[in-house]
Amino acid sequence: MAPSQPSSQHWSLPLFGPKILTKPKTTGVPTASTLAGKKLIGLYFSASWCPPCRAFTPKLIDFYNAACKNNDQDFQVIFISSDRDEESFNGYFGKMPWVASLPAFSSTEANERQRKLADMFKIQGIPSLIILDAKTGHFIADDARNRVMQATTDEARLALLESWKAAEAVPIERAVFSSGGSDSWIGSVFMFFARNPVFMIGMFYFVKRFFRYLEELGKSDQGVEGGKSEL
Repeated sequence: MAPSQPSSQHWSLPLFGPKILTKPKTTGVPTASTLAGKKLIGLYFSASWCPPCRAFTPKLIDFYNAACKNNDQDFQVIFISSDRDEESFNGYFGKMPWVASLPAFSSTEANERQRKLADMFKIQGIPSLIILDAKTGHFIADDARNRVMQATTDEARLALLESWKAAEAVPIERAVFSSGGSDSWIGSVFMFFARNPVFMIGMFYFVKRFFRYLEELGKSDQGVEGGKSEL
């Protein structure tokens, strides 16, 4: 559920904070004015360390550029980063033509806002693209990643954009999520290990032990074969 706010406060402020980034290594610009005049907002949950994200980002850039070519006021994407440090974030965000929320590693407040966003939109894996109504912040779609991937021409991209504009936007608390905010099981696996690095360390340990066991087993078999040859 979106946090309640006074009627004079823009819906985006509780979700993203008072400032949003238009490019790396900046302090940000006012969130509400940056989103003003847009019709649709895409929340792009992604990270540089995620291979499916790196594969999808160029496709989303093509979609975004097609939308802006038609009407720059219609669509804005907000990058919600799961990168863990400034260098990774800056390198990845620097290739994107849209804006970004302050990354989680930048402050306790930013980390808390991002956690609430992931919970609000049932994000289980990345990449994930959520479409909102820019005027109200209401929910439109959470299957946008698949839809963008299927739109391979500018005509199809613009048609998809128009379909989102025509769709009914509902308050977050009434939203029905089709796939938990993500449609990539690979992304879910990457997200799980990113959030639980101790499991990754344990996995590497057991894999290493397993291959060592196979190596020793192979040496043992070679010894048995050599003994048979001598007989």
